[in-house]
Amino acid sequence: MRLVGDEDVKMKINVLIVLSIFVIIAISIACFGAEVSEKQDIAIFGLTYYNYSIPSEILGYIDSSISNVFINLKRFNVLGYGNYRIEEKDIDEFIERIREIKAKEAYEAGTYDEKFGTVVIKGEDFEKIVNSFIVVIPTLSNYTPTVRRIEIETERGKSYIEQYNVELVIDITFIDVKRGVKAESIRISGSGTSTSFREANKEAIDSAISTLSYRIRQLESFKIRSIIIEKRGDRVIFQPGKNFGIKPGDEYEVLIKKELGRTGKIVEVPSGLIRVKKVFPEYSEGKLLIKKGDITEGDKLVEIAKLGITIGFTGGFMQVDIPDMNYSIILVDDLYRYTEGTVLESLSNYYYIKLNQKERNYAPVFTLDIQKSLGYRFKGILDISGVVNLPLFGILGEAGFGASFYKRRLSLTIQGEGGFLYMTTFRKPLYDYNLLFDTLLIGGEEIDYNKDPVASIYGTSVGLRGGVSLDFLFNHGFSLSFGANYRVYTPIKRWSILIEETSGSNPSSVTIESDSPNVLELPESEGMKMVRISGYELRCSLKLRF
Repeated sequence: MRLVGDEDVKMKINVLIVLSIFVIIAISIACFGAEVSEKQDIAIFGLTYYNYSIPSEILGYIDSSISNVFINLKRFNVLGYGNYRIEEKDIDEFIERIREIKAKEAYEAGTYDEKFGTVVIKGEDFEKIVNSFIVVIPTLSNYTPTVRRIEIETERGKSYIEQYNVELVIDITFIDVKRGVKAESIRISGSGTSTSFREANKEAIDSAISTLSYRIRQLESFKIRSIIIEKRGDRVIFQPGKNFGIKPGDEYEVLIKKELGRTGKIVEVPSGLIRVKKVFPEYSEGKLLIKKGDITEGDKLVEIAKLGITIGFTGGFMQVDIPDMNYSIILVDDLYRYTEGTVLESLSNYYYIKLNQKERNYAPVFTLDIQKSLGYRFKGILDISGVVNLPLFGILGEAGFGASFYKRRLSLTIQGEGGFLYMTTFRKPLYDYNLLFDTLLIGGEEIDYNKDPVASIYGTSVGLRGGVSLDFLFNHGFSLSFGANYRVYTPIKRWSILIEETSGSNPSSVTIESDSPNVLELPESEGMKMVRISGYELRCSLKLRF
């Protein structure tokens, strides 16, 4: 006698759930008769390159790169025919022959060959091509390799290297075999530069191919279409799944049928947005983010092709601690030795920089926020911010990760980032006071006042930022966000002063620190003080979703 344990019960329950889902899928498709994407055969020809002189290994790399894009999409059975290269002028003849074969359907496979220009396609291959879904014919429309000599300095003196630049353009034509027509076409382009001709070609090809997957998914012929087979609250189940290339984070538009006025004409209108949460081999689970109407089982789904990138334009205020520095910094000659009791007016050889920095506790901040989807919930974040406080202007670069929690149009995002602050006055003019000579020796470098010297004061800081934001989704391409962050950054205690001539030949420059002997400390000039940016930040963002 065998006792039934908890594990056995759980296993039976899981089996029943899976069987139930497949039954629902079968019944829904049978009942509603809606279009559900299925894998179709796609025949990919080799790249036609006309009279361009292109190395065979580069040609093979282009062929394999294009095929790999279609294979990785997982929505096609890819038939590779890289040995056939049909020129663009022969495409119409190729289509016409497909029409003839489709119309007659009276040929014997393998008993004949078909000729298109200089290309002869074997009969058994032509039969498979004619019975495929789409034929892909890539054509090299431009291939421009150039080389130039670049002078470099070596231990043995001057030398020269060759730098290669490659630019290419590929046109890809899609032939709808079933209808016997040229369906659509796209153009991709790329460029590459390297001291190796092979690497320059590879970089140009990779640059062009990097956009191909997104461009393919934008085409109507290749968009995934499905129906809702189960809906419970905001949870939606639909077919297909992982085996078809669907990934967490993908989005689908919901189409429902409505009567157009009182005309009796039924049309499909966008009424919702679904974001894929989980994928299984044969089906997917999504969450309803937007619901405009009565969405139910049987409603159509259409893929929204996206790069998974969100670009936000953000404005707000951040807490800072910038002390009053409304005075001038005095720079003295290397030979000058300041002793206590020296009267300022007796100094005869120095420059000064007007700071004019008033005390600040808050500063406006404007940010370019770039986010990359890493699935349903997680995202990578890059923020580039400008801290608008003059004359001390700050540039912040922060990168990290975030996690979002969805409730229909609203989502709450928690994020953490590490960052780097560069704060500067930019260029400020140098003023002289009773200069005895036209030059001033600073940090061992001679600065000529007649060459219009300027000074840039800058300091750096590193730290962390954590925050939360609340997003409201208007549609699949646009959202509005409100957020609060808190920064913990190291204070800027030690500043650098870059002094450089701006005119004449061979302008000199030198960098000294704010605690250098060349920076004179007087009651009228207290030097550069410590600045902090740690504290709260409030922001509002307009986000575009691509």
